[in-house]
Amino acid sequence: MIFIYLLSGLFLGFGQGANALSNIFGTAVETRMITFRKAALIASIFIVLGAVIEGSGPSGTLGRLGSIDALGGAFTVSLAAAAAIFVNVRMGIPVSSSQTIVGAIIGWNVFSGRLTDLHSIAIIGGSWVGSFLLAAGIAALLFYAFQYWINHSKMHLLVQDLVVRYAIVIVGAFGAYSLGANNIANVVGVFVHVSPFKDLNLFGIFQFDGVQQLYILGSLSIVAGIYTYSRRVIRTVGKDLFELSPVTALVAILAEAIMLFLFSSQALHRFFLKAGIPPIPLVPVSSANGIIGAIMGIALAKGGKNIRFNVLGRISLAWITAPLMAFLFSFVALFIVQNVFEQTVRQPVIYTFNRITVEEIKEQGFDTAALATVNGRSFDSEQSLYKELKAQNLYDRQQLMDIIAITQEYPMQVNTAALRLKGLHKGFTPQQWKALQQLDEHTFTHKWQLKQTLAEDESWSTIAKPGTELEKSYNSKIESTLELLYKSFYYTPKKNK
Repeated sequence: MIFIYLLSGLFLGFGQGANALSNIFGTAVETRMITFRKAALIASIFIVLGAVIEGSGPSGTLGRLGSIDALGGAFTVSLAAAAAIFVNVRMGIPVSSSQTIVGAIIGWNVFSGRLTDLHSIAIIGGSWVGSFLLAAGIAALLFYAFQYWINHSKMHLLVQDLVVRYAIVIVGAFGAYSLGANNIANVVGVFVHVSPFKDLNLFGIFQFDGVQQLYILGSLSIVAGIYTYSRRVIRTVGKDLFELSPVTALVAILAEAIMLFLFSSQALHRFFLKAGIPPIPLVPVSSANGIIGAIMGIALAKGGKNIRFNVLGRISLAWITAPLMAFLFSFVALFIVQNVFEQTVRQPVIYTFNRITVEEIKEQGFDTAALATVNGRSFDSEQSLYKELKAQNLYDRQQLMDIIAITQEYPMQVNTAALRLKGLHKGFTPQQWKALQQLDEHTFTHKWQLKQTLAEDESWSTIAKPGTELEKSYNSKIESTLELLYKSFYYTPKKNK
């Protein structure tokens, strides 16, 4: 059944592939600096490499935006996001899976009665705007640098043309690698904790764990989209918006590649943290935003003439409507899948105020006297509980979210064998893994109970008051790892007859 559910993620990858080549090599193909076949081959190879080697970085932010807890829900959300991309690709408009997957996840949140993390929306939305502006700024600076080089270079025109062609291949490969690392989380990220693949050893040389095999499968679906549907979007990006020369095509590709690298490189993220510099968030950004931003940066650097504003307006409108379209598709599709096909799209979640949860709320420093109206009660909707507590005007939004998280019933049983089978055990330190093994077969009713039990071991404890960006990043990594455990250990309790 898992393979059937995976099809929607692969369809999403197919749609992303239709956009990918235009975003990476569209300008170069339209200026005839590289053929479509060569561009497709280079992009395919390096997208797969980027996904497998460095594809786990940006997935955490999407997980915080909405924690989809049922395979049927993950299937439907991926399908809705893919459908929204497909509609836009048919019209020749470049949109990104990061735009549509966010809209589809919010649709699941609304359908399931869950709250949407506004902080994550702000980070992701800000990254879309930031990626556009960053790519435009980088492209403008590179344009002036290349213009100076050309004006002062004594290189023969034929040699210059050859250098530009080779540079396009190298930079395009770099951009494809960064795209694979940044966007593979959109394609199969929701299936990581249920990966059906076991560790694979090829000839005793190459070893791929279950998650890496999942990323390979997802990246291959992107490759399929590149070879079958990307031609339609290439013209919009490479020619219709603004006429580019071979050199400016190289500038656009390089600016986009740098932007994607900044938002996806875990090594660069760690370097910034160690240097005490606020890092760029590891979030899936839109490669479409990047290439369009780069083209606009070049156009403005050249004086702003010959920009086809009707094409720009059509693209900009699609960036707004694509997430809304995915939201609508997701909400309607979830209703159909749940009620017509009788598939589970969300796990039933109960929020209970009893002695255990109220004591924990008090332990966390909250005034429990204000909970008298809900004490002893249970809620089956996060939104309804939030509205009732908010009406008292005694807690801010973050405090309400913390209280709701404490009361959530989420039955789990520790099963390290399942983690090892899926290859997920490689993501833990030896000390963390040892602490987990000591809890094998232990059951927990609430997430915070498992978190506190693990925190008794130093390797699982977070820093109480993180002061530096490095300490904040450490805590964030622990929280992301715990989220993986919650999903992996969850089980549906048997109903009493």
